[in-house]
Amino acid sequence: MTPTDRLRIKVTIAGMTFFLRIDPKEEEAIRKAVKHIDDKLNVYREHFPGQTTEKYLAMIALHIGVLYQQERMRTDTLPFQEKFEELSIKLDEFLAESEKHV
Repeated sequence: MTPTDRLRIKVTIAGMTFFLRIDPKEEEAIRKAVKHIDDKLNVYREHFPGQTTEKYLAMIALHIGVLYQQERMRTDTLPFQEKFEELSIKLDEFLAESEKHV
């Protein structure tokens, strides 16, 4: 993708404006992420009044980090792959042993 193919967008988070050059396919996800952050910011401001914007943003970062880790753990197939390989080896051994007795 060339720089001219990139889309320039403006987003505002916690009163701070950012100008981004993005792949047009990313726009929807970025705008949804900005909305999620702003929604969470409003919730934290309501439930924990008097904190600094930096503290609210840190709380949001923790929230998003937890969601990310939960999703990674939910979609982590490595334990299943390892178990499958283990069972596959045992099956191969069983079949090899069975052939000796036939």
